[in-house]
Amino acid sequence: MQPADVNTPVVPPPGVRSEIARELYELGLGLLQADNLKAARLQFHKARTMAPDFHDASLALGHCLHELGEYKQALAVYDQVLIDMPQLYAGWNNRGNTLLALCRHDEAAVSYARALELAPKLHDARVALATCHQAMGRIKEALAACEEVLAAAPEHAEAHWNRSLLLLLTGEYREGWREYEWRWKKRGFTSPRRDFLQPRWHGEPASGKTILIHAEQGFGDTLQFCRYVQLVAARGLRVIFECHPPLVTLMESLAGGKVSVVAMGEPLPSFFDLQVPLMSLPLIFDTTLETIPETVPYLTPSRERLPHWQCQIPEKDSLKIGLCWAGKSYPDPGRSCPVELLAPLAETRGVSWYSLQTGWKDALPFPMIDLTCHIRDFGDTAALISQLDLVITVDTAVAHLAGALGKPACLMLPYAPDWRWMLEREDSPWYPTMRLFRQQKAGDWESVIQRIAGFLQPKILM
Repeated sequence: MQPADVNTPVVPPPGVRSEIARELYELGLGLLQADNLKAARLQFHKARTMAPDFHDASLALGHCLHELGEYKQALAVYDQVLIDMPQLYAGWNNRGNTLLALCRHDEAAVSYARALELAPKLHDARVALATCHQAMGRIKEALAACEEVLAAAPEHAEAHWNRSLLLLLTGEYREGWREYEWRWKKRGFTSPRRDFLQPRWHGEPASGKTILIHAEQGFGDTLQFCRYVQLVAARGLRVIFECHPPLVTLMESLAGGKVSVVAMGEPLPSFFDLQVPLMSLPLIFDTTLETIPETVPYLTPSRERLPHWQCQIPEKDSLKIGLCWAGKSYPDPGRSCPVELLAPLAETRGVSWYSLQTGWKDALPFPMIDLTCHIRDFGDTAALISQLDLVITVDTAVAHLAGALGKPACLMLPYAPDWRWMLEREDSPWYPTMRLFRQQKAGDWESVIQRIAGFLQPKILM
């Protein structure tokens, strides 16, 4: 009798396979809880292979693939599960999440709608459906979805958060700022709530007291809303402003240099009476479209930094334009313009182009002067921009910096813009020197570039 081939897998009977699959699944759950996604993915894959009809393992595998950014593989897993189990609402919901991550908003909306048909109380799916509606320009439908969730679950933080962004997007600022306070309860919010012994300031008279204003979220948020710091100082409070380290040098110009600036991560001063998060100040000051503190510039470059950049960018007869075409892929991968689409701008004669794209390692879209290796922080970026005539940028911190400096700027916006740029307008109530160029349909950067090129021509001839 011939010995068994050691490479031939031994296939256990169905009952044993189910038990092994369950054990592998439980092992995967433990690894998932330990945040070991790759190891968990392997165990879920083994469990699914051992028992193809074990749909919990398939859903868990899809979840791991999604979290690892392997969206197409995750989608394939969910599609297979739903062929076998079309009534599995969790499968439709998870499929929607993955399609949303792929920016396939119309398909994601269909998946969420199917999940809600099967499970009408699946509130997270309805909030995600609102996100899809917003991305497709269906603002009324998005608001209605959020409000339907809140009617059934008044404490649903994600619904409040999405509703706040929609209200701000449409200019309903008073209610929008109130809803924005729900950000602290939102799962995975980028700036967790901070607790202090000192009470939070709500706008009450406090002249002579010392207040800590602590920045939150990203660079752009701080650059846009630091304008409120000087409003607080104007009420007679001594202000300590805590911000991201790369912003410290620039922020020292706030309120005529009368603000004490501290970098995040550094020890705070030992004494202050009150504290407030930066992004709560628009609510405290009852900001509406008519009362936005729009005066620019409210930031100025450091005097110590200017001489270096004045030498780097000498006076020229040509128009000096800075260009920034990419932002962070999170939270919105659609706000960056593919570099190859910028080529028509190079046809504009009489322009000296300067790159404002820090960290760019690929080829530049066309010949331009790249001085970004000299940039240490936003103090340098501000000094560089101050020497330019115009900035063309996507929605990134550079846009807010140009606006805060009062520099003329062209802002390239995706079809579904961030809330602060509102809808349809060509101007910004936050930045008087900025002009907005919007996509007319999703992904259409070509027409945006063409309109900016047309906008530049008269300026070249002046």
